[in-house]
Amino acid sequence: MRIVVCIKEVVDAGLNLAFGRVSNELWQKGLAFRLNPNDAGALAAALEEKSKDAQVEITVISLGPKRVEDYLREALALGADHAVRLRTENQLSPYQKAIIISRAVSRYQPDLVLTGAASLDNASGQVGPFIATRLGLPCIVGVTEFQLDGANRSVTVTRNIGRGARERLLSPLPTVLAIEGSGRALPYASLDKLLESRSASITVLSLSDLGISSAELAGDPTRVTGLSFPRPRPRKVPTPASSLPAFDRILKLLEGGIPKRQGKMLQGNRDELVNQLFDLLVAKDIISQRDEKGATSQQRKSKA
Repeated sequence: MRIVVCIKEVVDAGLNLAFGRVSNELWQKGLAFRLNPNDAGALAAALEEKSKDAQVEITVISLGPKRVEDYLREALALGADHAVRLRTENQLSPYQKAIIISRAVSRYQPDLVLTGAASLDNASGQVGPFIATRLGLPCIVGVTEFQLDGANRSVTVTRNIGRGARERLLSPLPTVLAIEGSGRALPYASLDKLLESRSASITVLSLSDLGISSAELAGDPTRVTGLSFPRPRPRKVPTPASSLPAFDRILKLLEGGIPKRQGKMLQGNRDELVNQLFDLLVAKDIISQRDEKGATSQQRKSKA
């Protein structure tokens, strides 16, 4: 069983970084990068299949500059058998990436091709289906789990169809699966394997090695008409009291309807802190204090 996993480097959105937008391309200069979470989930799924069957052979492919070899070496340390870097320094569209990757994938005649369902940066979700189209293979997107059946040359897939619903499908092999695997963590590689991967051989292929001309990449039918930042998730706020003036109701809605927390530091020894805390709870009407006649603090206030 031969599995090809396509992985991608993306901007680390978990860091507090400045952002910018230039024409129709994401600006990446000077930003920190990481392995795309969905691609990491796809690699973890392939490694899990290899742990079940030693005959599984994993080839990891990444398109990008030399720094992406760090992710390829990590994959080798985790148990991948081969690593391939497709050399390019230019910004490419999903369609152009699919042309290059599919040409490299076809060299290895895989039974299963795994990609991420969407990347953390552009999140177009187009590369996996484009690769399948170029290879003439079926494609299933949004895959959360799958089970291989080598004897019957098939794969049973569970995919996310939104709103918590799941769908189970049966597909013949070979096929392309776009994995939703951001919640699936990669295993840890041993120090020996990490050191061994530093000197491991990585196959580097250029466009000419793949027989791809610049004219073939120029015929891109897709167009990016614009980029927009994601909308923030809506936040539930309590309805302000109708007795408030309109201006105050609007202000509370804008503030989220929840007052900011206010803290008070108590100081002193243990006995003093106990007395201060007791007085504070009484003042806030959290507890009631009875006098000599048995009346509570709330009753005394009502009489006053």
